[in-house]
Amino acid sequence: MMDKYQVVLGAVAVAIMVLVPILCVIGYDLLTGRWDESMKALHQRRAAAQERKRGLRALRRQQGLPLEQVVANLRRLRLVVGKDATRSAAHQIGNRLAYDRLLAQACQMLEIEHELGCESVGMERDIERVRVEAELERVGVQVSDRRFGQAA
Repeated sequence: MMDKYQVVLGAVAVAIMVLVPILCVIGYDLLTGRWDESMKALHQRRAAAQERKRGLRALRRQQGLPLEQVVANLRRLRLVVGKDATRSAAHQIGNRLAYDRLLAQACQMLEIEHELGCESVGMERDIERVRVEAELERVGVQVSDRRFGQAA
C-alpha cells in the first residue's frame, strides 16, 4: 500500500519534470522576442474588436434621423431651391433655411466645421453653402446630382 506522502511527492516530481522545461522554453522565447509579432497582432485584433463593439453601441444609441435620410432630404431640397425662382420671397427663404439646417445637421453628424449657424447673409451665405457641400462631397456624401453636366 502506498503512503499519501509518497503520492504527493511523486506528483510534485512529475510536475517539476514536466513544467520546468516548458517554463524554460517559454522564458527563453519571451527573452529572445520570438512572440513579439504574435503579441502585436493579438493586441491589434483586440483593439479592432473593441472599436467594432464601440461602433455597434453607438449605432444602437443613435438618435434622430439616419444619415442616409438626411442626405436624401438634402438632395430633394437642393432641387427645390434650384427651381424656386418663380416662387415668393418668403417661400424661397424658407426653402434655403431648411436646406441650411439640413446641411448643418449633416455636418454635425460627420463632425465637419461649418459657419451656417451664424448670421451671414447673401453672397457670404451662398459661399459657405458651396464650401459645406464640397466638404460633404469630399467625405463621401453625394449631395449633387451627378447625372447633369458631369461625366459618369
